[in-house]
Amino acid sequence: MSAVAAEDSLTLNLLGPIEAHRGGEPVDLGGAKPRTVLAALLLARSRVVPDTELTALLWGESPPVTCSAQIHTYASRVRRLLGPAVTVERRRPGYLLRLPDQGVGIDLLTFRQYAARGAAALTGGTPGTAARVLRQALGVWRGTALGGVCDPLADLERDRLEEERLTTLEQRLSADLELGRHAEVIPELMALIAAHPLREGLRGQLMTALYRSGRQADALAAYRAARATLAEELGLEPCAELQRLHQALLTGHPSLLPRTTATTATGRSGPPPPAELPPAPADFTGREQQVARLTEALTGELPGPAVHTVTGMPGVGKTALALVAAHRVADHYPDGQIHLDLRGSGPDPLHPADALGILLRLLGVPEGRTPGTLDERVRAYRTRIAGRRLLLVLDDAAGERQLRPLLPATGGSAALVTSRAGLHALDGPGRTPLGPMSAADARALFEKLAGRSRVSAEPGAAAGVVRACAGLPLALRVAGGRAAARPHWPLARLADRLAEPDRTLAELTLADLSLTDRLWTAYRGLDPRSRRALRFHSALGPHPLLPHAAAGALGTDPDRAEELLAGLAEAHWCEVVRWRGGYGYRLHPLVRLFARARLAEEEGTVPLPLPVPHAPAPAVRAGAVRHTG
Repeated sequence: MSAVAAEDSLTLNLLGPIEAHRGGEPVDLGGAKPRTVLAALLLARSRVVPDTELTALLWGESPPVTCSAQIHTYASRVRRLLGPAVTVERRRPGYLLRLPDQGVGIDLLTFRQYAARGAAALTGGTPGTAARVLRQALGVWRGTALGGVCDPLADLERDRLEEERLTTLEQRLSADLELGRHAEVIPELMALIAAHPLREGLRGQLMTALYRSGRQADALAAYRAARATLAEELGLEPCAELQRLHQALLTGHPSLLPRTTATTATGRSGPPPPAELPPAPADFTGREQQVARLTEALTGELPGPAVHTVTGMPGVGKTALALVAAHRVADHYPDGQIHLDLRGSGPDPLHPADALGILLRLLGVPEGRTPGTLDERVRAYRTRIAGRRLLLVLDDAAGERQLRPLLPATGGSAALVTSRAGLHALDGPGRTPLGPMSAADARALFEKLAGRSRVSAEPGAAAGVVRACAGLPLALRVAGGRAAARPHWPLARLADRLAEPDRTLAELTLADLSLTDRLWTAYRGLDPRSRRALRFHSALGPHPLLPHAAAGALGTDPDRAEELLAGLAEAHWCEVVRWRGGYGYRLHPLVRLFARARLAEEEGTVPLPLPVPHAPAPAVRAGAVRHTG
């Protein structure tokens, strides 16, 4: 939303105290009567509200002689307060409120949209989505609806709105029960029944939750309590549905179990679906926009298979982001969630046939009955997942050739892929290229790992550590872990060590976490010409590298040099940035330190930094870079 649009945006709230906000600031609506006029016009939804109806809603059966003039005053006040975007029009015999297509939010409409989507998801057999969306619907409510209006309007409309809320709440509880959250909802159901003792739907849900928690006797007692209350209050027996549930309780009928326990979402019986996701990092920090985009994409209604890639340099946090998103959407994939490490950045990537063998076994194919050839396994795999809602997290993919046989071919399932490669040859995936963290998020992560008191005590040293890590989550994790492991060390000592270029990478190692090891593994995966281009890129200073400078250093023509640099950028070894009226290729500071070490070791030289070029720089002959220490 633009700054102008945000400033002019208007929200009108009915589900709680009547409120209006423009640009985030509250609008003073005045007393109960102008609030009542506003609420009545909003509830009418583009229908003319007659003067007689407004009179009844404002004063009941005792209107004043001046009621018409007062209604006109209140309508004018509403028109003035809400601004030009909203039209309060005199349309005899009453008033009509018109809203623009955009720029005005009404909480009641938002609630109904979420409620409709959640109900459809519940009917469609995706209780995880239903529970999430119905919670969003209920979260719109801020208290008792129509707070602050005159009693006649409250008496007329409040019960109807409350019924909508309770119906949505019962649907959310049904979704939770389908997801096996029976023990969690029992206290909530008991409190709701105390407030609404005649709602038989809530009584039935409590009976079901108690039974699924192994409390059959309590479930039967809940039925007896429901029957006694209905007889005492209404002189009625429980409804047919509640009576059928009672009979099922007596016999332990399988219908009492959640649908996902007896069958998968596609109706097939079998073993429990795979739930293979590793835990997401508990201290995951930042990346809110990326997580939100992935979550929304993976829970949308998909016309076909969804493939989403998360790509970036070593140590940038691709797997962490993928796991956080995968856990958030796991309920949307009731047929299973599978994590498979494809080992693409190592010396021995997982062959597609071997990967398919693992997937088929996880999907129920017995050991020894897996087809032999790659083509046969692809066909068996596609048959096995057809019609299912399965989430695949394919971690550390080597490239498109390894991935293509593993991707779902039909709608409903999704693949979330992480890779150091760009994967640009895949057909139309959603793409999330991941760069270094922002300075604020990097500091927040280091603070979580090292301890807030340590960071607060030495803010300058903490800033130095964070700066040395250059926004790379793996580096921050190692630095934070080292600080936590040595509480007797001042942070300044770690900051000083990291500030020395010759020892920075050596300091970024902790137990099995090593930035150098990650970079080495990826470096070995480059072809020899790309490795050489990376090494000599580090020789030419920290500034973005222009293709003509690279050509001189590599002893090749500019077109070939640019091809090499572009290939490094596609593999996330460097980034393309605007520079000197054009564009250049810039190394991440820690990658540059790694590449400089490789240059010194493999070429026998340490580079002389190239001056920032204002004009085409003089060529630097490969192998002739002077040692400067």
